[in-house]
Amino acid sequence: MHRTQTLWRLAAALAFMLSMAAAGAAPAATPPAQNSRADAQAFIDESTAKYNAGLQSSSKRGQTIVPAAGPVWTADLDTWVEYTFPASSGASCMNGTPYRMYYRIASEASMRDKVLIDFEGGGACWDFDSCKPDAKLGASNPDGLPSGYLQGNGIATTTTLNLTSPVLDGNTPLVNAAAAFFFKRGTGTLEDRSWWNFLKLTSRPETQRWTQLVFPYCTGDVNSGASFRVFEDPSNSQNSKKVNFNGLNNVRAAMEFLRKNKFAESLSSRKSIQQLLVYGASAGGYSTLANYPMIREALAGGKTRVAMFSDSGTLLPAPVYKAGEEILASDLDKTPAVKFWQKVTHAWGWFQQPTVADAQTPGHPEYAEQAKGLVARWEKATGEKLELLKSRGGDTGNLNRLLSKRYAEDRFGLSTFQQDQIISSFAFAGGQNAEVVGLTGSAFREAKMKLFTKELDLVRAELGPLPNYGYYMPWSRYVIVGSHVTTALTFAGTDIWRPANLRDDGGRVAPEFYGDVGFFLNNLISTQSLASLPVLKEVGAPGEAFNPANIVGTILSWFKFWDAPAA
Repeated sequence: MHRTQTLWRLAAALAFMLSMAAAGAAPAATPPAQNSRADAQAFIDESTAKYNAGLQSSSKRGQTIVPAAGPVWTADLDTWVEYTFPASSGASCMNGTPYRMYYRIASEASMRDKVLIDFEGGGACWDFDSCKPDAKLGASNPDGLPSGYLQGNGIATTTTLNLTSPVLDGNTPLVNAAAAFFFKRGTGTLEDRSWWNFLKLTSRPETQRWTQLVFPYCTGDVNSGASFRVFEDPSNSQNSKKVNFNGLNNVRAAMEFLRKNKFAESLSSRKSIQQLLVYGASAGGYSTLANYPMIREALAGGKTRVAMFSDSGTLLPAPVYKAGEEILASDLDKTPAVKFWQKVTHAWGWFQQPTVADAQTPGHPEYAEQAKGLVARWEKATGEKLELLKSRGGDTGNLNRLLSKRYAEDRFGLSTFQQDQIISSFAFAGGQNAEVVGLTGSAFREAKMKLFTKELDLVRAELGPLPNYGYYMPWSRYVIVGSHVTTALTFAGTDIWRPANLRDDGGRVAPEFYGDVGFFLNNLISTQSLASLPVLKEVGAPGEAFNPANIVGTILSWFKFWDAPAA
């Protein structure tokens, strides 16, 4: 391991241990009227021109860029290569500046046509206040992505926090040692576990050796948006902010780039991808769900084994109300995330259809497709009807149910800590639920966790009967990001044990399970059939084993880490 990589990972480890999450955002108004795709493209063109005019140099040490002639997929093996989308592609960050994608082609021939797609995490935003760079509840990279965001032959970036994971890249001895000290385990092994092997270092997941595509995060919409908004400053009507919720179009542009340049066919003599895992954590977890059908249709061949791993992209079930529609008290009590979903789905344009201008702009037939929201894109990709609106008897759970039914041979998985302090803050402080408004410290934590637990029970009830949709829910790992993201930095501290011949959480009599989230990953990427190796459905018991991490987490809770007020 190079010294620079070691230093970056040490910095990431320290930042994970010391960083503090904040909750709270001003109530959002009903989203402004839909702007045309022509307006969005004009914003992209203008912002990109300004960005390019101010660019001094796009070259950094260790940086590799796609040549002007296009990618040569088997060149620069095991090195991150950057591709910047032109403004004409319709791709952009939320501020209209260029979007970038990164890929690393595996050097091992046997791993080259196995592909990991990784969506970076980093919060979300939906109105003027939450989309500001200093927002208490907001999204990462609101000012765009610098060139050289990923460099060299490892994850050594300004966003190491959101990308350091054993799923993607190997841990350093320093991280291994820290994990062993805090959790009395190595960083997560895919070997059988027992009390005498707790000091073993990680045996890295196979996905670390696969070809990898990384989608950085800069759109604030968990890569589920296709709407161009102009938000007014609630404290100053003369001030406004243009925001391009453009995640769907960034992935769309990426799929077009990969298809045009024959990515899948060029990885091996087999001329197709053998295995494909769509993975992301936090906002990246939601991104995997939002884009799975479109990615699968674009890249998977007839024999490709495909799986999805959403880490902490917990889709809290609720019916989606129309913008401005009054929410029934019964729905708010049963599914408290309903307020959050009403706010963000309309801001991000999930139900958006092209305007007349989008369909009739001369010379731009692509505008109509780029203006379609998530629902329309899912229906086109899957050939199935997707109902989310309350008025039509739908709810967000239909996203999971549709995936399970449409892709019955694929393996889907959700992992989350039961005490996730971050998703609960976004869902209920962001939704301004009455139960949390004005609370601080431990009172805020207890109130939001009560709501989160109610929703998580609904998630388990929803996914339990689905034969190909697994889940993995350890209790907590408070010392790392407030029990948020099970694959952040290390697999250690995610252990679950269940005796043999008892029913798992899916109601199936199962053999003994004693593993960590690495075992869950291994289950998802297995090429065995669902009949011979069912997806895991495991839920940990309340509490944690007695270890230094438990002690440190308790001390952090005394100082109200992860418990900022819901303003």
